[in-house]
Order: sequence, then structure tokens, then C-alpha cells
Amino acid sequence: MPSAGLATRRAVQLAALLALAVFYTVQLAGALLPNVPVFVAASLAGLALDLYLTHQQPGLLALLGKVRFDVTTRQLLRDMLVVIGLVRIPEVPPDIERPLTLLLLASYAAHFLCQAVAQLVRRTRTLPVVTRNIDTSSLKLTHAPSRLLARQPSRRLLRFSIPGTLGLTLSASLAVEEWGLVGVGCTLLLSLGSAFYLATWLLPKKRSRSEQEVMAWLDAWLARYKPTTGMYFSGGTTSAYQANMWLSTLAELEGRPLIVLRERFMVQKIDATDVPIVCIPKVSHLMHLEHSTLKVLLHPANSGKTSQVLRIPTLKHAFINHGESDKLSSCNPYAKAYDQVWVAGEAARERYRLAEVGVDDKDVVEVGRPQLA
Repeated sequence: MPSAGLATRRAVQLAALLALAVFYTVQLAGALLPNVPVFVAASLAGLALDLYLTHQQPGLLALLGKVRFDVTTRQLLRDMLVVIGLVRIPEVPPDIERPLTLLLLASYAAHFLCQAVAQLVRRTRTLPVVTRNIDTSSLKLTHAPSRLLARQPSRRLLRFSIPGTLGLTLSASLAVEEWGLVGVGCTLLLSLGSAFYLATWLLPKKRSRSEQEVMAWLDAWLARYKPTTGMYFSGGTTSAYQANMWLSTLAELEGRPLIVLRERFMVQKIDATDVPIVCIPKVSHLMHLEHSTLKVLLHPANSGKTSQVLRIPTLKHAFINHGESDKLSSCNPYAKAYDQVWVAGEAARERYRLAEVGVDDKDVVEVGRPQLA
């Protein structure tokens, strides 16, 4: 049952949250007493739990992020407690605390440097359009860097922190400086190496095409493909079904169909289809459709971004809806913004007539249920 699954998931999240709090508390207690075995065990267990949460409990991490207790904060707190342990444990010589602390700070500086380079690379590689079922080989796009380095800073920080945490806890256990220096040094080198590796994507050889070049390519592709009828869709993460129900019908239309999306994430949420898909997030880029052979856009749903495409004077717009019923939403006044409203039959036409929402009867076209044909 869905409710049982939700209850189980929340119970797991609550248990993980309590365990996280316990590990931090025990780590602090082990550092202050000091109790080396307890301190080391809690430090390693906390890191292991964070690694588990990163892979298995993204929902809980999102909640922690909202209260500013994200991965960076948690790892920084964990390392601060390790430094406290090094200071408090009497067997650890005072002369090894300073170099280990400075090296640890340098590793965090390298992490933030890597993150800054990753953000810059992502920004330069973000194209003005996203496509599916379209040959983009002429753009000569380079392969993307590793997701771990470029798009997963939380996982990168935790994984790169493993040798540092191991080295510091070994130094605390054995009172030997070398383990900490080697471990934190590895963490530092991993972050620095990743930053320099990512920076190679900023060089001309790996740099993505400019916005002007990509839009020129899109214009050329539209001129070659010569689309005639398109389906325009914009919506949230759970609304893709509204477009998916029309895919088979769109594919069977005469001419050359095209799907126009506005949200990048929606490209992967559209079901399998051979129809070319182009996602154009910016309004200024959307206006390039004006110069194409596209004549009609079908709209399975209303959205805030629908008005943006209605501004293109060369296109006719038909509202096809994603299901009809007797509820008032099936006769939305927004429908009068379209050139035509396509409905299943006479009953739907009558609903618009009785609702008096400003849709002229001559603009209502009965098309039946093409999905069932």
C-alpha cells in the first residue's frame, strides 16, 4: 500500500537523522573525554552514514539542505570535531596539530576551487536548446566531464574526504603525524587535480558552441526538416503524461511533426517517440520558430508560458486538452486565447456553449478521440 511505503520511508529517514545526531554527539564526547576508540569509531561511522544518505536518501538530504545543514556543513563539522580530538588526546604531540589543520584548510580551499571551476564549466556547456531524435553531429559537441566532478559536489566532497578522515583518525589513534599528512594530502590532491582537469573544458578545443552558433544551427535544421505541425508543451515534473497521451497521434499526422518543450528536464520525461523534440527555454530563442515552416501548434495543456508562444504571428494555435469531463476546468476561459479548440464531440461543444467563457462556437472543432482510433 502507498501509505505503508511512505510510513516506512519516513521511519528510515527519521532513524538515519537520529543516527547522524548520535554519531556527532558521540564524536564530540570521544574528543572531549578523550576516548580514542569511541572518537575514531564515531568519526568513521558518521562519514559512512553520510555516504549512505547521499546515495540512498536524497529526500532527507534535501530537507537538511533547507535548514542549511548540507553536506559541506556536515563534513566541516565532522572535521572540526576531529581537530578537537587531536588537540584533546594527550598522546598526540602538539607539534603535529598545526600542519594537519593547515593542510585540512587547504583541502577545503581546493574543494571550493573545484566547485567554482565546475560551475563555470556547466555554465559554458549549457546550450540554448536541448534536443532528442535530432542529429546534432554538425555541432561537433565534445563529451561532458564526469558527473561526479561537474554536477555532484556533495558526493565529490564526501568521497574525496575519505582518505583525509582515515588519515586524521589514524593520527589520533597512533599519535603519528604521517598518516594524517598522507590522508589529507590525498584529499587535497584529489580536489586540485579535479579542478585542473575540469578547467580543460574551458580551453578552445573542448569549449561548447556559442549561443549564436547553436541558434544558427537550429535555424538551419528547421529549414532542412521543414516541420508543419508541432505540439507545444510546458509544465511541471509530474505533468508529462498530458503530452505523452498525444504522442502516437502526433506521429501519425501528415507532414513533419515536431515537439516543442520549454523545460530542460521535460526532454527526458517525454515517452519514447520518433518525433523530433526541441526544448527552447528562453523566449527570445523561441521566436526563431517564426521563421520556420511550422504553421500549427497543438496545445495539450495551458501553462504560464503558453502566452509566450502565442505571440508568434505566423502560427495558428489549437487547444487539444488532455482529457475532458463535466468539470469547469474543461471549459477554461483561457481557451479563447487559441485560434481553435478541438474537442471530442457534441457534448464538449455544448459545454463551451453553456459555460459562456468567450469561446465562439465556430472556433470549436470536433475531432473525436484520435488516441483510440
